[in-house]
Amino acid sequence: MSITFQDLYTAPKIAGWMTKPFSGFGLDSRKVEAGQIFIALTSFSQPEKTVQFAQSALAHGALAVVSETDLGLENSIVVPNVRHLMGYWQKQYLQATQPVAATRIIAVTGTNGKTTISRLIAELLMLQGRKCAVMGTTGNGILPNLEASSHTTLDALQLQNSLHEYAQAGAEFAAIEASSHGLEQGRLNGCVIEIAAYSNLSRDHLDYHGTLEAYAAAKSLLFQFTSLKVAIINIDDAHAQVMLDAAKANSAQPRILTYSTTQAADYQVQDIQYSLNGAKFKLVTTQGEFEVNSPLLGHFNVENIVASLIAAEQAGFNLADLIAVAPQLKGAPGRMQVLRDDQRLFVVDYAHTPDALIQVLQTLKRHVTQNLWAVFGCGGDRDRGKRPLMTQAALDHADVALITSDNPRTENPEQIFADMKAGIQFDHHVVHEIHDRREAIKFAVKNAQAGDIVVIAGKGHENYQEIDGVRHWFDDVVEVQSAIDAQHHTPDSAYPAQ
Repeated sequence: MSITFQDLYTAPKIAGWMTKPFSGFGLDSRKVEAGQIFIALTSFSQPEKTVQFAQSALAHGALAVVSETDLGLENSIVVPNVRHLMGYWQKQYLQATQPVAATRIIAVTGTNGKTTISRLIAELLMLQGRKCAVMGTTGNGILPNLEASSHTTLDALQLQNSLHEYAQAGAEFAAIEASSHGLEQGRLNGCVIEIAAYSNLSRDHLDYHGTLEAYAAAKSLLFQFTSLKVAIINIDDAHAQVMLDAAKANSAQPRILTYSTTQAADYQVQDIQYSLNGAKFKLVTTQGEFEVNSPLLGHFNVENIVASLIAAEQAGFNLADLIAVAPQLKGAPGRMQVLRDDQRLFVVDYAHTPDALIQVLQTLKRHVTQNLWAVFGCGGDRDRGKRPLMTQAALDHADVALITSDNPRTENPEQIFADMKAGIQFDHHVVHEIHDRREAIKFAVKNAQAGDIVVIAGKGHENYQEIDGVRHWFDDVVEVQSAIDAQHHTPDSAYPAQ
């Protein structure tokens, strides 16, 4: 049984709160404010502390508690599916107390490309003179002013609060990342999603979802929103049919638009020409053919820019006008971000899955004239099965592999490195292992020669290293630039690659 926001007014155990000032909902017992209703979600990591959190919230002035199970407390009510309802409740509360014209929401899902596509959509709309918020891994806010984000998709209350604030600040649109966790946990519930885009799916988060099929099913939830008007799907992806089926089964009957770089589609890419300055290609549509100049490196960025152009067009803009401003696009920080030095390219990218690393390396192989380097690691407390796959990806697609650290979190780094090498035949490959990430970057900068491209993968936009559960400041872009600067100030420091 679903309980609506209005039902809370008549819930027998908490009816007394009606006579007191009500100020919305809270999830953090340490931050709950007097007048709020505390939503006591059962903690995945500390389920035994749920009652303690609820009691603390009441002590801080919470009017009542809504929980998933009976906590045996006064002023409480059980709503088993509260995770999937609280977004609706918070949105109703905000609109009741501070009515505002809501932002038009464009959501993007997929293993890789979410961040770049959502950022490009926001940039395209801003270049058309419209305010657009962006929400995801590299930050939340109205471009160009973004604040760091704790999660790819915020919890339902934070998400609604942020969208409301952006609307109040004049944002007409919001381009948001829809993660599989966020979709499955109902964090986007309450959002009126108008346009949804799907990039691709590859192995990731199996420690949470269990199987690729379950992971794909979670992604497909985006295409089941009954507010959906347009579904944009990359039909080159092996799991595209799952998304197409979800969109076709949607009672809202959204318009389905496909894009491809290899086959007939509503938007088909042809004649791609790559250079170190980006890519040029022909976009064939039902409206005609267009020449697109993209400043972004990589084949997958051709796909990303096409998805963003379609989404922006479907938001109500002229495709030719959008293509005209495409050369001005920047993309997301830490996504194929290029630093140039002495005929060498250093590319910082967030690639942290085997497929993403393969994609980056294959793309850059088209441009490199000498050696392609892969500097990478694997995060701790995450899917151990993908660790040797990451190493194999580097050996198969790079000339030089440099294994290093990447957020070991609370896990023993030695175990991570052992997993990365398990069952791997190194044979004739050039492989270095440097556990300190800063030293690994310095080594790559010292050894890379003219014509080399060095990929520093895994962290992208992140500005920290998490070791033993503590985050230490660390930014790959800053470290690369620092190493380049140091090399120029020390003429004899360079030496031939080993």
